[in-house]
Amino acid sequence: MKKALLSILLAVTSISAWGQYQVSEARTWDRFPPEAQEGGFGVHASQVVQMDDDPALEEVFLFCRDKGHYPYFDIFRVYYVIVDYYTKEMKYKSDIVLTTERELKLEDRNQDGKQELYRKYFKEDKFSVDKEGNRLQVTWAYDCIEYNSKEGKIIHK
Repeated sequence: MKKALLSILLAVTSISAWGQYQVSEARTWDRFPPEAQEGGFGVHASQVVQMDDDPALEEVFLFCRDKGHYPYFDIFRVYYVIVDYYTKEMKYKSDIVLTTERELKLEDRNQDGKQELYRKYFKEDKFSVDKEGNRLQVTWAYDCIEYNSKEGKIIHK
């Protein structure tokens, strides 16, 4: 009787463990180098684009982490990493900033054939809300991360 119960318990446990293994995503560093990811941050979005004069493409990653939840908005800590799509060499890593948005805004506004990354974030990471947690008051900062052909590298502008 003990052997039968033990066999049933083992079968149930192994079936659920195998099911969990089948649906779990493997954590690998195939898409970016390990030093690109800060502790507690996860990849929220990525996009493959042309950002410099090199014919090889770049992959832009948005790493995100929750900072706070309010009734009408959420605040996130985010940073961006630009990696060569083929060599996986990290070309740029931004500072960590606070924002309410988690999106990659990559556009070619100056029509030079190279995408620029446009960001919107809290200036100096400062914000306030009223006592109910509504009415976010913040000074927004806007900037651009793009390739500078004079310097030959990706810069923050």
